[in-house]
Amino acid sequence: MKICAVVVTYNRLDLLKLTIEKLLNQTVNLDSIIIINNASNDGTEEYLKKLSKLIICVNLKENIGGAGGFNKGLRYAYDNRYDYIWIMDDDTIATENALEMMLKGLKLLKNENIGFVCSNVLYKDNNPCLMNIPKADYIWNKFSEFSLVKVRNASFVSLLINRQVIEKVGLPITEFFIWGDDLEYTSRINEQFNGYMIGNSIVHHYMKENLGVSIVETENRIDRYFYEFRNKLYIAKNSGFGGIINYIFYVVKILIKIFIKSNNFKWRKIRIVIKGVFSGLFFNPKVEYIKK
Repeated sequence: MKICAVVVTYNRLDLLKLTIEKLLNQTVNLDSIIIINNASNDGTEEYLKKLSKLIICVNLKENIGGAGGFNKGLRYAYDNRYDYIWIMDDDTIATENALEMMLKGLKLLKNENIGFVCSNVLYKDNNPCLMNIPKADYIWNKFSEFSLVKVRNASFVSLLINRQVIEKVGLPITEFFIWGDDLEYTSRINEQFNGYMIGNSIVHHYMKENLGVSIVETENRIDRYFYEFRNKLYIAKNSGFGGIINYIFYVVKILIKIFIKSNNFKWRKIRIVIKGVFSGLFFNPKVEYIKK
């Protein structure tokens, strides 16, 4: 098998260095590490030029977000005929046998029509990373004795897929920019395949804080939550009537919480939510498929 890692980075050189170090020291050797540099201006491009030929750097002229970065990375890996592609953010710090455990899990799941497997994502203190807990399937425990949990979706923090899946389901949607691109993509994969979390494949997500993401409590980068409400409406519209109803309840709940709990930037947050919802009504990007 020809296996590569795809890492999307933007202005986090110190963390990227650690991510690369851990990838280079896996118990299963990678054939390549593909870095998608989202127009970083912190010296990332200059640093990557100094590394070994194992590190392939794709420098983008503009920041197209995580969604666009993973789109470019998966296309590059597919075009260069890698059999398996291990994708992650630039603050994903893999334990030395994380990839080995995913590959062992795939062998146990060989008859399960697998679309993806993902790692068990922990925070720096070894507690579960609240931002990266996949949604378990209704019947999740068929292989629980082997630390394998069937899931409906997962994050892009350590996800392993093969090239045949890309042929069938296409690429992540670049227009998402950030937020929900991993949810949409892994849910799309699960329409035709199965997904599993490999419990003993451990990676650590070096976020600043181990918090779920909510516009209610935050006071930083409020504008980025526009993408949450726009992109989630796209996902809801493609999930049928039930998805739309759940989305409406979610938006109403968030607006009430903002009004009651937010002391700062209350009206700015409400405007961002409404702007995202309104934009989501007309947001209808097309899935990009590979031309074989």
